[in-house]
Amino acid sequence: MSRLTQYSPLSLDTFPDVFQALLRPIRSRTDEDFPRMDIDVTEAGDKYVLKAELPGVEKKDISVEIDGATVMILANKEQSSEVKDEGKVLRKERYWGQIQRSVTLASPIDSAAARAVCENGVLVLTLPKKAGSNGRLLQIE
Repeated sequence: MSRLTQYSPLSLDTFPDVFQALLRPIRSRTDEDFPRMDIDVTEAGDKYVLKAELPGVEKKDISVEIDGATVMILANKEQSSEVKDEGKVLRKERYWGQIQRSVTLASPIDSAAARAVCENGVLVLTLPKKAGSNGRLLQIE
């Protein structure tokens, strides 16, 4: 029996199920095989607070770029795993690469007053809103 699924242009899956069988060898690795960066963004009055989980990433391997209302976090991540059986290595896997996340906020950020703190694998960005960026309501004539 075939399964019907509703198409959503906002879906994270770029290919519908029709193409899954064709691409299975290419897409055989799951998202869990690759490092990811989970983020939380909160707004507190005149600032945003962004928390990004970066376990196993050192401070020196993280960079944050602010351009107007867009914040980009880049991190170099090295991850390895090893399976041993009585001293013999049976499998050893390594990943090295760059992970990144970009967030566009509703208000421009005052990059001169922004702060970044990284402790225990959590990067906390305090991002004050730029003064005078509250917008305004236009009166229709």
